[in-house]
Amino acid sequence: MHTEFENKTVAVVGLARSGMACCEVLTALGAHVIPYDGKPLSEVAEAVAAAQALGLTPVVGGAELDYSVLDYLVTSPGVRKDAPVLQRAVAAGVPVLGEIEAAYRIARAPILAITGTNGKTTTTVLLAEMLKAAGIETFIAGNIAAGEIAMPLIKAAFLAPPEAAIVAEISSFQLEWISTFKPKVAALLNITPDHADRQSWDEYVAAKWRIFEFQDGGDTAVVSEPLLQSTAAADIPIRLDCFGGNELGLDLSQSKLPGLHNRENILAAAAMATAFGIGVEPIRQVATTFTGVVHRLEYVDTIDGVKYVNNSMCTNADAFAKSLEALPEPKVVIAGGVYKGDDVAELGKAVAANTVRALVLIGRSAPEIEASARAAGFLNIHRAATLLGAVAQARGLAQAGDTVLLAPACASFDMFQDFEDRGDQFKAAVSGRA
Repeated sequence: MHTEFENKTVAVVGLARSGMACCEVLTALGAHVIPYDGKPLSEVAEAVAAAQALGLTPVVGGAELDYSVLDYLVTSPGVRKDAPVLQRAVAAGVPVLGEIEAAYRIARAPILAITGTNGKTTTTVLLAEMLKAAGIETFIAGNIAAGEIAMPLIKAAFLAPPEAAIVAEISSFQLEWISTFKPKVAALLNITPDHADRQSWDEYVAAKWRIFEFQDGGDTAVVSEPLLQSTAAADIPIRLDCFGGNELGLDLSQSKLPGLHNRENILAAAAMATAFGIGVEPIRQVATTFTGVVHRLEYVDTIDGVKYVNNSMCTNADAFAKSLEALPEPKVVIAGGVYKGDDVAELGKAVAANTVRALVLIGRSAPEIEASARAAGFLNIHRAATLLGAVAQARGLAQAGDTVLLAPACASFDMFQDFEDRGDQFKAAVSGRA
């Protein structure tokens, strides 16, 4: 495969999952790759060893890059846009590409891309299943954490033949450094406050809308009906299709996914599949049989008449409210971690409005969440030092017919490796394996 990166010198910044995939793929494409990470060697030793196994010489621990030899710099989404290593590249005139931009430039298969605050992963997997049901070889990629089914977009772009399709979940961080990225079909599901620790509201919104920026008349843009009415929609250079109606006449009462928000995810995936030329039957088949994605309202077990549900992927206020709305029965809710939204009062309002029997709080933001619940008039609040302790408390508080729901509404990094680790620990605690 001949690409513009052949025989070019490319620095790859950030040596986590997508960065290492960039190192592997660009090396395979004949680029001279310089892996870079600002962390000390002790924190990136495994990645350094992997890069060295590729025959590369990493630059780590704050050592300087020589920008004069670089043709490109490819950055991972985990690296802040204002990071000095990136801003120095801009000042030196080195083109900075996000991983998804580099992926797009080498892709032979069409890319169908999905962004939004909530629902991205479920919609991505739904769409991929619809394409597979239609007989299309499909790669699931991007900013998606759904067990072992996904890969970095650059790896999918390298592997997927022209007749295949790539369905990619795309984050606001990944959209910061695009310059030609042009999905064949793109969707923006919703926008609610998130990532306030890294992007202002205006920056976050602008990044989300960039998914359509380079599309043209041969492409399709899909948005929710509320977003279609926004001022940003008027700036999109092509016609926007909206989802929210049910033009295909799908029997959504047969869906295995709980909650109104999941019906919206089904309709978004169906709209994208239709735009890509998929017929009604594969779409209908998946809409009525798909049972969900790990860590997203994932049924765990029923013990002594109490159902346990893992929604560890719930990391913001909007996802929290939708999680509670999706389960109308009485609930004991385990929440907490590091809150990264704007107004924590929204969490308390959601608790008070959604048949919550008790609230068990963990993590750094437990005091603020408790205060928000009390301000909303909800008083049955408990604290736990660990998730294992929270599950034990919830078990004692729940009654037959209730659901114990892990819906953190927060980031996980104060107590866990990531949201997947948090969900896995919850499931282990429920089953008695912890």
